[in-house]
Amino acid sequence: MNQRGMTLVELLIVFTIIGLLVSVVAPSSTKLMDKARAQEEWLVLDRTVDSLAFKAYAEAQYVELTAKERTLQWTVGGKPQGVLSLDYLRFDKPQQVLINPNGLADVAEMSVLQADRKRALRLNRWLEARR
Repeated sequence: MNQRGMTLVELLIVFTIIGLLVSVVAPSSTKLMDKARAQEEWLVLDRTVDSLAFKAYAEAQYVELTAKERTLQWTVGGKPQGVLSLDYLRFDKPQQVLINPNGLADVAEMSVLQADRKRALRLNRWLEARR
């Protein structure tokens, strides 16, 4: 007799194998996605700080950065201007940075944690390129 299709046991075996593969692959792909999102957030933070240094220079005003937990706030000329909220990065301690009207920060770097790995956001990098 000619049979077509699959039996219920064969289907259960296939679904079990697929389930095992998903349970092995899913955690590692989730970690990779979180790492990629953290790197994207790092780039946004870096660009934001660089653009604020340029803004200080272009407008000849002081820019003050206040970093605390998962938030970076800034003021330009003493007036509150903006907030950057972070999901994958955090500041390990409260930090204050003052960028003068020449676009120079008063500290060399800001300390940031990415999944309990300490990273340094270097400020005034454009000075290093000129040396």
